[in-house]
Amino acid sequence: MIFHYDDPDRVSKMKAFIVLGDATCLKILYVLDRQGEKNFSELKEIIEVNPASLSKKLRVLAEAGILNSDRTHDNLRVYYSIAQHKRQIRKFLESFERLAQEL
Repeated sequence: MIFHYDDPDRVSKMKAFIVLGDATCLKILYVLDRQGEKNFSELKEIIEVNPASLSKKLRVLAEAGILNSDRTHDNLRVYYSIAQHKRQIRKFLESFERLAQEL
């Protein structure tokens, strides 16, 4: 099978699989799914990750189309939430959680 990098749908799916294999990205998604939208400082406090790493992970999640970023609350902070795939992300996180409990 030949993979064409000019196919945006395939590239998006590939990025999503890579992102969902990253522990910090999973923590971010878990927090946003359970607690709703959060800004950078709130996520940094909850997840306890260094700012540079968190910034990179948020950018990757947003570029993959998994997160939305919104600055409309106060025009000072960016708030992050799970994008249109919320139901699928929730199912994935619940399955992942069940698997982790069984191990």
